Amino acid sequence: MRKLINRSLKSLLALVPTGVYKRLFPQELTAFFYHAVSDESLPHVQHLYPPVSLERFENALLYLKQHFNPVTYTEVHDHVFSGTPLPARAVHLSFDDGFGECFTLVRPLLIKHGISCTFFVASDWIENQVMFFRNKVSVCIESLRNLTDTEQKRALASLSAELKIALKTSRDFDRWIKSLLHADEASIDKVCQILEIDISAYLQEKKVFLTTDQLRTMAAEGFTIGSHSRSHSKMSQISAEDMEAEIVESAKAIQKITGDELVSFSFPFSATGVDRDVLADIRRRNPILGLFFDTRGLRKDEPFIINRIWGEKPNFSELGRETNIPQLLKAAYRDLALIKLGKLT
Repeated sequence: MRKLINRSLKSLLALVPTGVYKRLFPQELTAFFYHAVSDESLPHVQHLYPPVSLERFENALLYLKQHFNPVTYTEVHDHVFSGTPLPARAVHLSFDDGFGECFTLVRPLLIKHGISCTFFVASDWIENQVMFFRNKVSVCIESLRNLTDTEQKRALASLSAELKIALKTSRDFDRWIKSLLHADEASIDKVCQILEIDISAYLQEKKVFLTTDQLRTMAAEGFTIGSHSRSHSKMSQISAEDMEAEIVESAKAIQKITGDELVSFSFPFSATGVDRDVLADIRRRNPILGLFFDTRGLRKDEPFIINRIWGEKPNFSELGRETNIPQLLKAAYRDLALIKLGKLT
C-alpha cells in the first residue's frame, strides 16, 4: 500500500508546473553537470550512459542562456564564502571525468555562447595513463556485441571457463560485468585479455581523457579545472585517510597544471554516506580546497557542498535532439517536494 501511495504521490507531483515549484522552492543557484558529448559512438561510455549529441547540448546552452544567468565558479565561490550576491536565476555548468571531447567538442560551443564551465578531472587519468574500470566494462560490452554469433558463443564459452561463471548469452555477460566493482578490476582485465582488447592501445588511439596541454589551454581561456579525485574511488567505501589522499593529492596535481590558488572538487559517484564532519575537517586542514560538488539535484547540503542536476539522466530520448533541461528541472523539483514531504531522502 505504501508503494502505491508513493507512486500516486509522484504522479500527482509530476503534474505540478515548474513555475509553481520555483515559487515554492526558490533557488539562489541551480547547477547542471554532464560527462560526455559526442555525435559519434564512444565505446568506453556507450554502455554506461548515452553521450549527449552536439545539437542537444547546444540547445541546452541556448536554453540556459534564455532562462538563466550563467555564472563562473569564482562567482559561486565568492557567494558561498563571502556573501557576494549572485544574479537572479544563477546557473553553473560543469563536466565530470575529463573526457577528451570536453576540449574538442564542448569547449568550442561554450566559447561560442560565452558560458563558463568547471571541468572536474581524475588526475590519474590525465595523459591517458590508465582507464577507469567502468570504462573498461563498456569497452568489453561493445567488443562482445561486435562479434558474430559464432564468435560470441566461443567467447562466452571461454569467459565462462576462465572465470568460472555461467555466461550463456550476451545479456548474462552484460549483467555480470556491470555488477563488478573497483576491487574486481583483475576480472575485468582478464575479460579484456580473452576478448583481445588492448586498453593501452585504445587509450592512445582514442585519446579518451584530457591532456596536460589541453587543461592548461582551457584554464588560460578562463575555464575552471577542478579535481575529481585521483582514481575515481567511491568515497563512502574507503577510509578517511585514503579519502583525504584521493582529494588533496589530486587537487595538488591540478594546481600544478593550472597555477590556481584554490582547486574545487566533485565527488566521484556521489557523497552519499560520507561523513560531513570528516569532509569539513579535511577542508580545514587543506586550504588548497575550494567548493565541493555533489550529484543530488536541488538538495541542500553543507554550505561548502553544491549539488547538481545530471544532464544525461534521465535521457528523455523521445525529445530527439531538443534539450531535456525543462524535464530535468521538473524532476529535480519533484524530488525536492518529496523530500519536504518526508517521502525521499
